[in-house]
Amino acid sequence: MKSISSIVSFFILGLLLLVIRPVNGQSNDDLNHVKQLMENFRYDEATRAAGRFLEADSSNKAMLLLQSASLAAVNKYREARTVLVRVVRIDSANIRGWFNLAGIYRQLGNFAMAVFACNRAITLDPANRYFTQQLASLYYGNEEFEKAKNVLLPLYRSDTLDFYLVKQLGNCYAELKRPDSAILYYSKALALYPSDAVVTGKVINLYIKIKMLQKGLALADRYLLLDSANTGILQLSGFCRYLLKDYTGAEQRFRQSAALGDDSRFSHKYVGLSYYKQERYEEAEPHFRQAFRMDTTDSEICFYYGVTAYRSMLTDTGLVYLNRTLRLLMPPTKFLSALYTELAGAWNANLRSDTALAILKMARDNDPANDLFLFRIAYQYDYFLNQPKEALAWYREYLHSFKDTAGDNLNPPMQDRAGTTSTERENGGNPGEEPAAGLNISHQYSNRDFAARRIEELQHQGKNNVR
Repeated sequence: MKSISSIVSFFILGLLLLVIRPVNGQSNDDLNHVKQLMENFRYDEATRAAGRFLEADSSNKAMLLLQSASLAAVNKYREARTVLVRVVRIDSANIRGWFNLAGIYRQLGNFAMAVFACNRAITLDPANRYFTQQLASLYYGNEEFEKAKNVLLPLYRSDTLDFYLVKQLGNCYAELKRPDSAILYYSKALALYPSDAVVTGKVINLYIKIKMLQKGLALADRYLLLDSANTGILQLSGFCRYLLKDYTGAEQRFRQSAALGDDSRFSHKYVGLSYYKQERYEEAEPHFRQAFRMDTTDSEICFYYGVTAYRSMLTDTGLVYLNRTLRLLMPPTKFLSALYTELAGAWNANLRSDTALAILKMARDNDPANDLFLFRIAYQYDYFLNQPKEALAWYREYLHSFKDTAGDNLNPPMQDRAGTTSTERENGGNPGEEPAAGLNISHQYSNRDFAARRIEELQHQGKNNVR
């Protein structure tokens, strides 16, 4: 959900400032008492006081509105909705009731009813621009950016000097992936209020995105003439310089930002990269070290930390973090084994059995403790490549692995055609972890029995003079 101004906060504030026309003096006193409680943030007391009054006058709209506001202030949105529904049932033309109801529905996540209630308020007071702006905010908050833009455009055309409207149109176009239009409206907003750092940052980021780096840099440096201590814009100025390969200029901007208290991962990373590009490894290393501490899952930073460490003669540290980079980049062993196995099956299906064999050997290297790959490689040689001599050697190695690890009497579970074992199925295991890469093995044999039978058959047949 995108960040927008809260409708509820507006209508609560409006209620607190509302000039209520009382029916009589006593009613006026009660209303003022509830308002005073709310102004002092005593919302629960205000709710109870309103309730006592409504026991005698249940249709008093002013008190109902105050009660709903006090309930909403403590996040009791369902109760507030119930009260506001009473208001619009009593008076279907009550603008404030409908508008406040739109805010409550928004808080409850009922977008359709929020739009309905807001539209009712607009119908009752079509000249009220604020209601229409809030309808646009509803659409924007629900990520319906095209609808939000269409609501805002007529408002903008009637008042091109409204900073909020121009900026919000820029936001809509940015979300719609129309950077040229977004830059146009953001630039109009900056013409009205040049010192808005948020809008300035958005335009610079858009320039970076569309590879107009010089324009982004010019805007950043122009803003820094107004506010040289804005670390966010200093970062963007440094980043533009880095992308333009002005590494000395980038380093200076990031150091300037750091001097103002910027200790962000982004700045450490790019000042480190700026030093790295200048081959100033000893100066780069501490920045990559700090950036990696902030996010130990970032493989790119880990890589540069390792490189700058060993190039700064911190050879042990370099080895540790370059190896760690490999671990960060490589998927878990079981997943990678499953990927290799399925890839081999796909190559077999495409009649590229030689490539499938190479993939299976890569899988074996990746997971040498998984003896099943010995069997798969043997089977690949045997049935897909018709190389019985090689198949025999791998079948024997497969059987030998049982002697080395668990004794001759080990009877592995049956292997089915999809590559899952009976034990895996019984335990609810993941079939994808050990697929058989297109192997077509009968349920009548375990892998070990099958391998033993094939060894006997190959020796008996004397294929290629193998004994």
